[in-house]
Amino acid sequence: MQERIPVGFSSPETSGGHRSVALVSGLLQTGPEIALRVVCSLDDFARVAGEWDEFLNRLDPVPLPLMSFWLSSWWKAFGQDRGMEMEFRCAYQGGRLVGIAPLVRHVQRHRGVPVTLLKLAANGHSPYSAIVVDSDMSAADRDVTFRLLSHVAPRELGLFFKIDQSSALKSFLLADASGFSERVGQKPSIRTPIVSIDQPWDDFYRSRPRTLKKSLNHKLNRFKNHAGLSVNAEPITRVDQRLVSELVTISSRSWKSTIGNDLGSNLKSRQFLLNLIEKLGPSGCITGWIARDRERPVAFELHLTFDGVVYPIRADYDQEYRAVSPGSVLEYTALKHLFDDGTCRQYYTCADDYWYLSHWATDYKDLCTIELYGDSVKLRALHFLEYRVIPKLKPFIKPLRSTGTGSGKHG
Repeated sequence: MQERIPVGFSSPETSGGHRSVALVSGLLQTGPEIALRVVCSLDDFARVAGEWDEFLNRLDPVPLPLMSFWLSSWWKAFGQDRGMEMEFRCAYQGGRLVGIAPLVRHVQRHRGVPVTLLKLAANGHSPYSAIVVDSDMSAADRDVTFRLLSHVAPRELGLFFKIDQSSALKSFLLADASGFSERVGQKPSIRTPIVSIDQPWDDFYRSRPRTLKKSLNHKLNRFKNHAGLSVNAEPITRVDQRLVSELVTISSRSWKSTIGNDLGSNLKSRQFLLNLIEKLGPSGCITGWIARDRERPVAFELHLTFDGVVYPIRADYDQEYRAVSPGSVLEYTALKHLFDDGTCRQYYTCADDYWYLSHWATDYKDLCTIELYGDSVKLRALHFLEYRVIPKLKPFIKPLRSTGTGSGKHG
């Protein structure tokens, strides 16, 4: 693990085989000096995991995709992509951890141009991501800490993906204090439906739109009238359970197999899931809701429960059973159980605002992506292309696309 680097000083490019971060000065501090450590390997991350998690445990809710068990599982599955480098940043003040930023660095093409990308350790499997700074710090010290944790070198493109629209991180990145006010851009991400579990099921279900209840009644009847279909919830504690192989089988028969995103063909996605089961399974916080046609598994919804929040981290169904809507029936059954059980406070859907989820939602979490472009000529040109040229061309490009003769989804 890299040594502490005081604010206002630049570190060398590398130190002891670990990558350093070039720091910048110019912000006023009101408290003790803030210093940075950069974690560059899983072994080093294991050494700070205790204080990392302790720092996050003060938040409400505790952010699942920032916890050490999630990030280490993610890194083992996805961290070997194209020479990706770990750069998990820790900020300290007076020897106390006051901020964390789980970042990775790798080379990727942006608009066809190779660039060094510094981004949050997140992807489609991550419900959201963030950089977290101690809210008890003074405003000036928080700005210093955010700047250290989000610093992007002149030849880098910073990608802050799936961050909360209302977060302090977004406000800082878009502000002059970030140092990137002329080379920053914002893009929409997803709008995640959330279901608050804070009332009896009957009251909640009664408040849902009539269209949802009418549709569900038809689906539940079709499901019940199909002899042999059943729904069960089973704890997943080991990677060698039969249920785990059933999840892979269902996914391999889903529509995702047509795009290579099923658990059978996407080895990294499967490994990530296995890593989570290995780490969390023994604690009893992973449950598989599964529909079977007698012995044949036909649909599943995988729940990870953490800090009173239920995350459906994966759901698939067998295409052959689409007519009986096993996914909708599973979701209805699981939600009803969560309300009746009453031990959890929230169902965080981990998805975008799809119509079938919006009918269940009682709230939303709006996410966005912030891009910070470095000060090199190439990065300045890419920022100009992305946020000045392309937006002006889009009105002319879309009408041309709409005249095409491509086949629609519904034929």
